[in-house]
Amino acid sequence: MPDTLTDSSAFIPQTVTPPEKPLPLVRGLLQMIANPLHVWPQAMYENPYHGVRWIGRTFHYFRRPEHMKAMFLDHADIFRKSQFQKKLVGPALGEGLLTSEGEHWKFQRRAASPAFRIDALRAMVPAFSSSAEATVERIKKAAATRGTVDMMGEMQHATLDVIVETILGGADPNFGYDHIATTVEDYMQTMGKPDMLDMFGAPTWVPRPWGGKGRKAAAGLKRSAVNAIERRRASGETRNDLLGLLLAARDPETGKGLSDDELRDNVITFIGAGHETTALTLTFSLYLIANAPEIQDRLLREVLDVCGDKPVTAAMIDAMPFHEQVIKEAMRLYPPVSLIDRVATEDIDLGDVQVKKGDFGFALIYVMHRHRMLWDHPERFDPDRFSEERAKGFARFQFMPFGAGPRICIGMKFAYMEAIAILATLVRALRFLPNAAHTVEPNIRITLRPEGGMPLFVEAR
Repeated sequence: MPDTLTDSSAFIPQTVTPPEKPLPLVRGLLQMIANPLHVWPQAMYENPYHGVRWIGRTFHYFRRPEHMKAMFLDHADIFRKSQFQKKLVGPALGEGLLTSEGEHWKFQRRAASPAFRIDALRAMVPAFSSSAEATVERIKKAAATRGTVDMMGEMQHATLDVIVETILGGADPNFGYDHIATTVEDYMQTMGKPDMLDMFGAPTWVPRPWGGKGRKAAAGLKRSAVNAIERRRASGETRNDLLGLLLAARDPETGKGLSDDELRDNVITFIGAGHETTALTLTFSLYLIANAPEIQDRLLREVLDVCGDKPVTAAMIDAMPFHEQVIKEAMRLYPPVSLIDRVATEDIDLGDVQVKKGDFGFALIYVMHRHRMLWDHPERFDPDRFSEERAKGFARFQFMPFGAGPRICIGMKFAYMEAIAILATLVRALRFLPNAAHTVEPNIRITLRPEGGMPLFVEAR
């Protein structure tokens, strides 16, 4: 299929340059701890599969849609979450929707689903617009007093405001931006990456003294969530925010509600995972359009045509397809969740790959989204590849920033609507300009984050 952008106009965004050959063992282990993107060689972006034998089991590195379908849909009951993954996020998220499995997960998913119905989500759009308008004012003030503005921090602030409003019904003393930003950063930098014990298969109960700050952060998040739930119950208020819906949720099959621990873990899941992933999507989106002025101008024309100077509404979101294309292309190039691991609980024949019980399967989302067998000019920023016509040619599991199969992210539609509303509001009020002095280096810390934030120049329109 021909590209809409010409070779001269296409923007090639920065990322980590993969090594030409596999790294030596020790160097590879150290780089895996520092940033896995530095370990995956160029061949991974060109070849369909390879496996590595290590400490008695095979590590299967998957980046083909057929293998993703096998892991996340056809044989999802065999490929289960690994102890390594639970070690990274379990201390903070407990046994909420993101971490639980089996019947426990199915019960929570059924109970929480009404909170994410489209009518409930559409009622939340005013909160998206309000947060975006407040963010515009913050950025204007910051731009007036210093040369660049860190868009990662601003987007985290914006999406946290949305989450606190839509989950907790408004400002909460334990979920202010400064406190949560510090807490999440402490957790990401200490608990959110593998360590050498993980590389050699040490069980999760082996002490890791260097994780003390992260464990303290996780405990603080849990206390804050419990306090918020107790305050809501004590108030006697009935609200239609996510916490109110979760408190009222009942499994349609059994009538059972969520336990106190399940409520706590899901509040943390939605606050932590919900605000972080959308913030990163917006951060990379702003970087991309700052360096592609013709794309930014198309966004401006669309929001002015659809919204004028009015706050973005749910109906307006539906009428801005190019905004959604930009968001999707940002998630293709920089998927917030770039790596998902599973462990096989029994032998399984995938046709071209034989997986044994105990083997690891790594879904390399980042690599698949840039794979030369799947995408035309994968290094380019080209939102038109997600136009209705061109997207028809995609394989079903070729693009999966929200996971796939029965465990696909319950908040996917929420995230799309929020990101479109915020992006449209920002572009209408501000022009984003590139910062040639800053090198963009994505790094996997549970989520895919830009090292050193995302400082950009900004002008008020």
